[in-house]
Amino acid sequence: MNIILLGPAGSGKSAIAESFSKYLEDKGYSAGVVNLDSASPPRYSPISDVREFVRAEEVMEKEGLGINGALLRSMELAAEHLDDLIPKDGWDFVIYDTPGQLELFMYTSFGRELVSRLESFTVGIFLADSTRVTSPSTYSAMIAQSAIVTLMLEIPSITAFNKSDRARVKEFEHYARELEGEGVLGEFFEKLLKFVEATSVIYRPVLVSAKTGEGFDELFSAVNEVFCACGDLS
Repeated sequence: MNIILLGPAGSGKSAIAESFSKYLEDKGYSAGVVNLDSASPPRYSPISDVREFVRAEEVMEKEGLGINGALLRSMELAAEHLDDLIPKDGWDFVIYDTPGQLELFMYTSFGRELVSRLESFTVGIFLADSTRVTSPSTYSAMIAQSAIVTLMLEIPSITAFNKSDRARVKEFEHYARELEGEGVLGEFFEKLLKFVEATSVIYRPVLVSAKTGEGFDELFSAVNEVFCACGDLS
């Protein structure tokens, strides 16, 4: 199974990639991590690393680009090495650690091309930073972005709120009650669940912590239930 980690910068994708792969190994599975961030040396030992082929800082210097232009150009160059980046058979789980900036994977051809080449089951985990969910509006924005993952990449996705050891995200119903009768935002939130259901996204948020391993059992179950006809994540 392929697991693609996505999320805003600072959501803890690399930390989750490292700790969740160790969790899977402790359960007896073979698990490896692929680094797709050309701008950052990985904190773990990857089974394949985009920086072996493309480094954003070198692209920036050679082509005279600013940091954003270099990051975009790096994704174009990385697309030429997809065959080298996708591991061959022999892994139970392969975790893809995407670039810090979500749009570099979501809104370039690189992300869609990578997904199209993955032959086994593929699921997206959209990571959000629990400490940044401070209101119903930020909560709904995170849930909506998870739905966009499914729409853009055409893969099922799970929303996971990382850093739960530092902040606790409340249930969907809690925010819905807060917004009752609150005008446009309340109406949007009321319709958000229907939108999520229509995109066939798994919308039960999972609370996890890369630091403590909290929630990994639930995350593992959610990943498996994506491909289980009897699973009910609602």
